Amino acid sequence: MNKNKWVIYARKSTESEDKQIQSIDDQTKYMKELASREGLDVIEVITESKSAKIRNNRPGFNKLITLIETGKVQGVLTWKIDRLSRNPVESAQIQEALQLRKLECIYTAERKYWPEDNALIFAVEQGMANQYSRDLSKNVKRGMQSKAEKGWFPNIPPIGYLNSKLRDKGNETILVDEERFSIVRKMWDYMLTGTYSLPQVLKIATDEWGLTTPTRKRLGGKAVSMSYVYLMFSNEFYTGTFQYSGKMYQGKHKPMITREEFDKVQMILGKGGKPRAKSHSFPFTGLLHCDDCGAIITASEKQKLIKSTNEVNTYVYYHCTKRKKYVKCYSAPIRVEELEKQVIKMLESHTINQKFYDLALEVFKGMHEVEVDTRQTIYANQLRTVELIQVKIDRAKTFLFNGTISEDEYKTQKTECEDELVRQKAQLLETEKRAQNWNQLTEDAFHFLKLAVTVFSSKDNQIKKEILTNLGLNHAIKAKEVLVELNSWFIVLKKGEIEISEQIERLELDKTLTVERRKEAFASIHTGLCAGLDSNQRSPKAEDLQSSVIATIRPTHLYFQNVLYAFYFLDVFL
Repeated sequence: MNKNKWVIYARKSTESEDKQIQSIDDQTKYMKELASREGLDVIEVITESKSAKIRNNRPGFNKLITLIETGKVQGVLTWKIDRLSRNPVESAQIQEALQLRKLECIYTAERKYWPEDNALIFAVEQGMANQYSRDLSKNVKRGMQSKAEKGWFPNIPPIGYLNSKLRDKGNETILVDEERFSIVRKMWDYMLTGTYSLPQVLKIATDEWGLTTPTRKRLGGKAVSMSYVYLMFSNEFYTGTFQYSGKMYQGKHKPMITREEFDKVQMILGKGGKPRAKSHSFPFTGLLHCDDCGAIITASEKQKLIKSTNEVNTYVYYHCTKRKKYVKCYSAPIRVEELEKQVIKMLESHTINQKFYDLALEVFKGMHEVEVDTRQTIYANQLRTVELIQVKIDRAKTFLFNGTISEDEYKTQKTECEDELVRQKAQLLETEKRAQNWNQLTEDAFHFLKLAVTVFSSKDNQIKKEILTNLGLNHAIKAKEVLVELNSWFIVLKKGEIEISEQIERLELDKTLTVERRKEAFASIHTGLCAGLDSNQRSPKAEDLQSSVIATIRPTHLYFQNVLYAFYFLDVFL
């Protein structure tokens, strides 16, 4: 055996830095020790992190072949023969080089391969390596598919979650990342307001909340990238479902958001997940339009020198961009102070008094049972839908067996039904939270009407924009007047307060009533907010208030929730 011109070739099959990290070092160390014992002259060490099952995928291997073909190498040291190749084309290259004596020896930890050896034995061992690679791929895919069908995402979960390390490999579950889950949820909350851009949310999460990526061996512990956050806000995993191999699965991990919240964020981000552009920091731009010409209202700063004090004052004006072609616009600018003064006046005219507020909270105590009954009815209907879908799947299988439909038709029907099954099961989970959510939402409506003026008067421009946004629709300025088409729940609640205020005063002044009589009298006041009484006069119930008030809140509850998030951040009524 010629002891000159030897090359060590070491390879690990993954490019990931945190997997098989010790593999190459261990291989190289062992082969160097072997070369030292045998007195072999190693002229080069070639290492790479590439899969060998695909040909022309490894620069290191190509370099090795070049060295062999040019006669610069006479022997190869490698851990096992499968380190050199796991595909038939490159295996044949090695075998040919050995048989033509371009390569005098391949030295592994198990044995030596010589040109005079039986070519069939070498081919069989290389074939076994190739087959192992194919079987491994199939087994991995089968295992991942099985894991997905059990409800566990067969990959690294997004930030906010972690793979458990308490089970056997391939059987890991997905756990909540206690350090990051609440932070990521707050990021979704900020996006749901509709007034924060994605870069702003990332900056807050990084600078103020200290968000970093999970630490995994040599990786992690760094700031989250912008590209990752774009993917995060378009990932259905956070709703409790996930996509794998083109199919939707209901996950067993804890959902972070509802499907409704996910869909709203997608609307906010716009088509293709791109956030709406924002080129300035004035709070009300992008919200108002000019009622005269229909163009967008923008803002600008003007500076004025006060001669008496020699000071320069800065003023903010909102004015029409006047970019509508062929339309002459004569609208005048309005100072931001005047704009905010009009909004406060609008809020004050719809603010409810303390007595009506207290009465509303008392009524809500009796609403929970009603909402639970409604929820149970909806849940039962959804459960029946799930059962019907399962029946369709079973029936399609029967049709396949008796030849009524082809296998392709069966697969199509099965996939459609299974996707619908996942969606229905997700709705079942959300229905379980329905009663608490709607009762809380209705209470928050009263909190808003009680506190909106106070909050709007704060110096936080972001909060001001959120409140103005959620006053209603079609925000405009006409002749220096702010116009807003108020949400119907504003009007309903204020009307109810006006109609029953006198009755509340009367009952409070009447101190002679017993406790039971006072309760009955207060119950009669509830009819002032009812959708109407039938001819058979009955004792009003909590659902009467619900029918008129909540019915108007529900169609716009997503918009209303934006302001609630703002209140939560300010700790106004928590």
